[in-house]
Amino acid sequence: MNDFTLLYGDDTIPVEGAFPQTGQYLPSFMLVDDHKRDVALEAFGGNPKVIITLLSVDEKEHGGLALLQDTRRFLEAWPELSVIVISVDSPSSLLRCRHEHGLPGVTLLSTLRGRDFHKQYGVLAMGYPLSGYTVPSILIADGDNLIHYAERLHNSSGRFNQQAIAALLAAESAPDTTPGTPAD
Repeated sequence: MNDFTLLYGDDTIPVEGAFPQTGQYLPSFMLVDDHKRDVALEAFGGNPKVIITLLSVDEKEHGGLALLQDTRRFLEAWPELSVIVISVDSPSSLLRCRHEHGLPGVTLLSTLRGRDFHKQYGVLAMGYPLSGYTVPSILIADGDNLIHYAERLHNSSGRFNQQAIAALLAAESAPDTTPGTPAD
């Protein structure tokens, strides 16, 4: 049984699904981009990646655009990361948001044709008024899709733990100083 909930204003929303944990691999998915093309996780090849799920890119607050903008600005220090943002928004809404807000270097994906994503990624909101939405979460994985960081927000107006993420990314991008390793 999953006891995870999301606080949305005064509402406590139950969340279903198995949220991937550090040390596990990202489940494969097939979602739709802002040009209505199918996109699989495998399309991001061997690149390290950040997967961010939001309630809606179309909503400013409550796990939406403000959270994305804050997180994207923070992640600019690590340009090697593929930033993948997933929500229930339609491809047309995602395209409009991209035109209105820019969002360079961000892949926007919709769960329109990938409804199994919600439960596979443990982000399925199950209570009024958010039933069917994807709750805010962040996963950071390497090029082999091994998860190094996993966080779901307990409050829709919260922010991701940037200190923990920065420490992880700094450690991951630090040069190897193991004795006997040839210097560049």
